[in-house]
Amino acid sequence: MVTLRREAYEQIESQIVNLPGLSAVESNLDLAPTREFARALLGSVSAVTKEDIDKNPGKYTADDRIGHGGLQGAFDDRLRGKPGQAVVVSRGGEAGKPVEVFRTDPAPGESIRTTLDQRVQNAADAALRGIPTVSALVAVRLSDGAVVAAANGPDGGSFNAAFEAKVPPGSTFKMVSALGVLDRGEVRADSIVDCPARFAAGGREFRNSKGFSLGAVPFHVDFAESCNTAFAALAPQLGPDGLAQAGRSIGLEADFGLGLDAFSGKISTGGSEAERAAAAFGQGTTVVSPLAMASATAAVASGQWRQPTLVVEPAPAKPAVTGPQLRPDSVRPLREMMREVVTDGTATALQDVPGGPVSGKTGTAEFDNNPQNAHAWWIGWQGDLAFAVFVEKGGQSSTGSVPVAERFLRALR
Repeated sequence: MVTLRREAYEQIESQIVNLPGLSAVESNLDLAPTREFARALLGSVSAVTKEDIDKNPGKYTADDRIGHGGLQGAFDDRLRGKPGQAVVVSRGGEAGKPVEVFRTDPAPGESIRTTLDQRVQNAADAALRGIPTVSALVAVRLSDGAVVAAANGPDGGSFNAAFEAKVPPGSTFKMVSALGVLDRGEVRADSIVDCPARFAAGGREFRNSKGFSLGAVPFHVDFAESCNTAFAALAPQLGPDGLAQAGRSIGLEADFGLGLDAFSGKISTGGSEAERAAAAFGQGTTVVSPLAMASATAAVASGQWRQPTLVVEPAPAKPAVTGPQLRPDSVRPLREMMREVVTDGTATALQDVPGGPVSGKTGTAEFDNNPQNAHAWWIGWQGDLAFAVFVEKGGQSSTGSVPVAERFLRALR
């Protein structure tokens, strides 16, 4: 049996209607607005499996349909409700009529309410459409931490990479490194930080994309042009745990408490000289999820980390928390540097999108020893909306992730 939405069936009806043995039955189901709408996040409802029954003895019958994955799986008990039961005994007496000795009435399921915004979610899904590899776009409201979109690809995704991926952040992590050195007063946005084509640390050589060099330029230019070697050279200024301290101040490694699986990141600490140099521009052992980076970006944009929220009914067991206020003399120049990425740096394609100024950071994350193999990233914000884009094996951010960000922002208007 195959279930199709009406619009999908109508596209192929003329080709299949006369096939021998085919029977088409029309029925009504509760469906999301589109096939791909937050698909991996919402999960699905399908027939119970033998594995489900074996894991939960006595809970299901072979005819049950239950939630699998995402919110449908996490909140299945609430959403499905409880079946009624009756125990009837057949015995002699009174013409052998059966006697009911126990009964419980069925209880209807209860809905859940999320922070997802249909307009923003549709824009996120549309932005990823057509990408053949695993991809994700997460959008978070700056003002309250609400997750308003969580899209996955291809075709809505079967894995919620938006929340659960554990991947290197690449140059998007320069946002965290820059916050760390600014917090420590080691550099200012206008401090001269050399950007050579190559830089050696701990017996390892680091290079910039396509071997570019900028020479002796202000730190904000290093950031806007995404100079790896400048950040590798600044690694000693962060010390063994300065990168982790900066990341934790904007929510990385925090307990998100969303009610379903979500990865908040794991930041490289300590390590060799080479590892610390690589970590300073997102190529060390640090791994993150798109949700983690969207939440961290929202913290920089607003000046304070707010725990992301997704399910508001039932109310979370613990109220969402907020982090400490970030230092104004650190986040103010960092925001200006992230704006320069769009006005004069690696994301100028976003200069003319509608809806107001865009700020952010591009990222290309190599995942093996071949520089040609890389994931594409974008993190940024516009107005009250922070978002992260991840494209597995997307290559350069200029062709892999920035176009996704542009499609997303244009679709919002």
